[in-house]
Amino acid sequence: MSFATGTPITDNNPLPVTGNRAIVAANFTRPADTNAYAVGDLVANNVAAGSVVPLALAASRMPDGTGVIRRGRLTKSGTVTANAIFRAHLYKDPPTPTNGDNGAFQTGGALTYVGSLDFDMTSTNARAFTDGVKCIGTPNVGSEIIFDPKAGTQNIYALIEARGAYVPVSGETFTLALEVFRD
Repeated sequence: MSFATGTPITDNNPLPVTGNRAIVAANFTRPADTNAYAVGDLVANNVAAGSVVPLALAASRMPDGTGVIRRGRLTKSGTVTANAIFRAHLYKDPPTPTNGDNGAFQTGGALTYVGSLDFDMTSTNARAFTDGVKCIGTPNVGSEIIFDPKAGTQNIYALIEARGAYVPVSGETFTLALEVFRD
C-alpha cells in the first residue's frame, strides 16, 4: 500500500503501521559472594538497597514510543542450574528496592509495573553451556506485555527475583534480553 504526499489520514485511509522487531539487553554483575538466595530474594548488583541499579532496557524505538514484549532471554555466567529459577519484574519507571542483593524482593511502583517473565533454568526452556546457562521465558500473564517507556526516554527497567533456593557463583553476571516489537 502506498500513500501519496498530502493524503489525509482518516478512518478510511489510516496511517500504515510500520513497527520493527528488536532484541534489547542489559546486564549486571552480582556481588562477589556465594550466599544462598531464598525464594523471593532480590538478585542485584549491590547488597546496599540505595546502591542497587535496575537494568535499563531501551525497549521503544523512539522516546515515548510503545511496543510489546513477546519473550525474554535470561543468561547467567555460572553453569549451576540447581534451583536456578528467576522472575524478571518490568517497570516503566526505575523501581527503588527496599533491600539490596539477597534481601527480600520488595519495591514501590504499583502504577508503573509493566509485568513479569519467569525463567526456570532447570527446565527444558534452558540450555547449559560451558560458559553459562540461558533460558527463554514468556510473559506470566497473556502472550505479550504492552509497554510504554519512562517519559522522555526509550527505557523500561527490570529487577530480578530468585524463585528458587539458588546458590550463586561469586561475581556471576546476569543478562536480560527482551524480544520486542516496537511501534
